Amino acid sequence: MKYVPVFSVLLLIVNIVPAYALYEPPTSQEKTNFDQLLAQFETVDAPKKDVSDVIETFQKPMVNTFFCNLHDTNNQITTTINTKLAKFDKNTINQDLVTSGSYTWHCSKTMQNGKISLDCNNELRINPEIISNDTQIDPQLHNIENLVVLYHELLHGQLMIDAIKSSPLWQQETCNLQSGENIDYSFADPDHKIINYLQTQFASALVDKAGGKMITKEISSGETNNGTFTIKVFSFTDYPTFENSSKITFRTNNISENSFFQVKNDVFLSGHLKDETKPGIAWFYLFNNERTQNMTNEPIPAWIKQVAGKWSNGNVQDEYFYAAIDYLMEHNIISSNNEKTTISTMPHWLQKSAYLWFAGEIDDSTFVSSIQYMISSGIIH
Repeated sequence: MKYVPVFSVLLLIVNIVPAYALYEPPTSQEKTNFDQLLAQFETVDAPKKDVSDVIETFQKPMVNTFFCNLHDTNNQITTTINTKLAKFDKNTINQDLVTSGSYTWHCSKTMQNGKISLDCNNELRINPEIISNDTQIDPQLHNIENLVVLYHELLHGQLMIDAIKSSPLWQQETCNLQSGENIDYSFADPDHKIINYLQTQFASALVDKAGGKMITKEISSGETNNGTFTIKVFSFTDYPTFENSSKITFRTNNISENSFFQVKNDVFLSGHLKDETKPGIAWFYLFNNERTQNMTNEPIPAWIKQVAGKWSNGNVQDEYFYAAIDYLMEHNIISSNNEKTTISTMPHWLQKSAYLWFAGEIDDSTFVSSIQYMISSGIIH
């Protein structure tokens, strides 16, 4: 038996932390968050690797059988795979880490007469504090990050399933497995050599759809002075759309004491590599402030906010809330190419935004940006 836990820091999972524990079911809030996020993930039109295998194993086990070669130690391998959402336990994480999710692969092994049966559990965890956005992050960017967090964890499961189903190397290793030896879990990509590229591609497409730009910068140890660096990341002359009135948000991995500053049109990043044997990565997100501003400066009528508040509590039907969105479109408070609102799947996180807006905890532009994001990503047509 062997556990391979890996924890994510914001958009990127990089820290391996022991988490030897029995399965704990998720809280009701974690289950609700996950279901809502998965429903949204499956409707998003952005380039991403097919992760349907791992999603299907939440509902029913996947059984895969293959036969070994004549001279292998074993004759046949049968693997049964289940994926479960588990409770996120922040007590197993280093206090200096802000983690958004984790996974654990655990396969029990039975060997008899040249046949190996593997009963594999893939446990996935999502940090409810990160998902709920208690940090005042721009709602568009926060929703994108949540989708990337989920995609990241699903990839760890899918890549391992891919190996079980079709990797000649993994199958040969397993066919020659001796009693007492451990299953090879490295195909789940704990070092993110595959996942880094896939999640960056996915995140960049989501940011583009939301009207922004994502810029990725990798800093090698050779570009630092004993780990410390100040380096140019990009120039606004290369991104003229965002040159004026742009809002910059950034995330980093393996970089501490980080900050950025602008000199004329150039943006620089300063920081220190936590681990000088690995590169640091920074993601910069550019959005125009105008995208969340009321396009006509027309005040939002009080009745719109009242409808949103009642809808968030389930006291009015969806159609009345859709009518309120139509009003915002018709009066150019938000932009749309269509005359009437059609919503394929209403994400439940919007109900929370509607409640916070009604309660005065977020302002008009923040709520409008939530609606605008849904239009940009195709959830509202």
